[in-house]
Amino acid sequence: MSQKQKKRAVIIGVILLVLLVAGITGSVLLRTSQPLYTKLTIAMMPDSLDYKDSDGNTITFYVEENKDYDKEKDEPLDAYKTYYYKDKDKKERVDLDGGVYMTDKEYAESKRSDKKDTEQSGDARYNVGEGTLVTVGFLAAAQEKAIVVKKVVNVLLGIFIVCVLAYLIYLWYLNWSKRYDKKAQKLAEAEEILNKNNEE
Repeated sequence: MSQKQKKRAVIIGVILLVLLVAGITGSVLLRTSQPLYTKLTIAMMPDSLDYKDSDGNTITFYVEENKDYDKEKDEPLDAYKTYYYKDKDKKERVDLDGGVYMTDKEYAESKRSDKKDTEQSGDARYNVGEGTLVTVGFLAAAQEKAIVVKKVVNVLLGIFIVCVLAYLIYLWYLNWSKRYDKKAQKLAEAEEILNKNNEE
């Protein structure tokens, strides 16, 4: 095996090792860090969602990370803050409590039934009745992107595994050829000695 082949084999091995370590590190970070997970989820969410409410109004909703979120005290959906603007100039921002949007009519109806609903479940914010849980719309859109990303990662992982296997086969072949060349050289030397002995 030439020096050029050895260098190439070492470089390929180092690249594959770095990719493997990066993949494992990324996987561990994604599993252990809630703020990182939240930021990645928000990065996959669309910038805005348009929604036509029961009154026929089209409303554009936005989402951002809730900086005040405490995973020990708050609900998981509280990690995201959803809001919309009352006017087209985007001056009057309305934050949605619990990510729930209600028309004026739905809000009035919910106020009448809040006491009864709270007695049943304990948390009036998530008893939306006719309201719309906007955060779920953003999460569904993010999930669609995540599915695409997962497919791409699976393809890249498959390619990586094929490359590792090809590299291992290549190393095996280089090792086998080196041994074969040594055996062939010994046989040639032995044959040369035999030929010399036969000539004498």
